[in-house]
Amino acid sequence: NVWLLSECIDIRQPVTITYYRMDRKEVKHRLLPVSILFTEYYFYLLAYKDGAKSRLPYYFRIDRITKITRHRTTYTLTPDQDFDEGLLRRRSQFMWPGKLRTIRFEFSGPSVQAILDRLPTAKIIDVKNKTYTLEAEVYGDGIKMYLLSQGSWVKVLAPQEFVDEMKTEIEKMKKMYK
Repeated sequence: NVWLLSECIDIRQPVTITYYRMDRKEVKHRLLPVSILFTEYYFYLLAYKDGAKSRLPYYFRIDRITKITRHRTTYTLTPDQDFDEGLLRRRSQFMWPGKLRTIRFEFSGPSVQAILDRLPTAKIIDVKNKTYTLEAEVYGDGIKMYLLSQGSWVKVLAPQEFVDEMKTEIEKMKKMYK
């Protein structure tokens, strides 16, 4: 599948895939494939849904693609569909798509360097009493999973919508232990 999709990317050939989602539901998508990435132990196809107006591609784990049908046409991307693959990779955690947002959080754990290594767009903006305030540009909800994995070493400060998401998730987790 990787080689076939690579060829379709090179010649800008649309494909229709049969795909198993995370919930194991089988779906079909007509796609404009634009890139293949390897990250988090899997190969991912980045593609625009044919006819969709999204400015960012969707992610599809290649091992979940069960069938690929090549179409005999070619496509051209619009200027707003152009993206920087390297920047997308630096801003995405665990290949969870979503909107771009700038987050701010405090980190009081033993290695701020580990955070900086995992979040290439992160910058330290303040340090007080061994607590670092960091800011990063990220796509999607993968960042929530990553920050939650840091436990009490992390406190999200902004944006408020993200703070609320974290609080809600922490409350759900807390209820599991009652």
